[in-house]
Amino acid sequence: MKRIIFPKIFAVDVLERIRRELIFYISLFFILWLLLLFLFPRLFPYLMFPYFKILKGQPLVFTSLEEALFVILRASFYLALIISLPFLLIRLWKAISQEFYEPEKVFFKKLFFVSFSLGILGLLVGYFLFIPTILKVFLFFGRDFSANLKINYFLFFVLRVLLFSVFVFQIPLFFALLIKEELITEEFYKKRRLYFLGFFYVLSLLLSPTDFFTQILLTLFLFLFFRLAFLIAKFFK
Repeated sequence: MKRIIFPKIFAVDVLERIRRELIFYISLFFILWLLLLFLFPRLFPYLMFPYFKILKGQPLVFTSLEEALFVILRASFYLALIISLPFLLIRLWKAISQEFYEPEKVFFKKLFFVSFSLGILGLLVGYFLFIPTILKVFLFFGRDFSANLKINYFLFFVLRVLLFSVFVFQIPLFFALLIKEELITEEFYKKRRLYFLGFFYVLSLLLSPTDFFTQILLTLFLFLFFRLAFLIAKFFK
């Protein structure tokens, strides 16, 4: 499999184009942040949908007016960052793509497409699967407890879970790049299949050190991601 050749992209004119794109992006980001700040009352029910679906009629609380204000500021900031980040990557790619050869251009277009698709899939899985599942586990583990959650803790819990989900769904892409560069081959995997399973189980121990059932599920989850990486690597050919 042909390796990717990286030309010199740190010439003065390229850095100047990157600087212009960053300035444009920062301006656009602050405009989007202000827009989301004013639209946040309409967006808030969608962020809280998993919570209100499980605990119907039980509101979240805040202890001061300043707390609610800072929650809106921070949450709208993170939302603006999540929404605008793909746009930044596209603009930066346009700034440096002229310095690449045609095979490398095709490769990076595929790379952005796969990464963006996996990121969207990660957001959907995190929103519709991870968050409701985690809420059910932590809110119903004891009948003698009542949920009285503060809005800032819960809202940023949602954002962290979504960010974690997006990150986890980039794992197949990481393995696919290793496979493309022939650092991992099909023959190497077949000879050391048990070693890979052991490696994934060690990772699951670090992520879920106390629950054996979760460790097994996470190990299988990582293993499926690893197998998916071979299909993605074929797409990069």
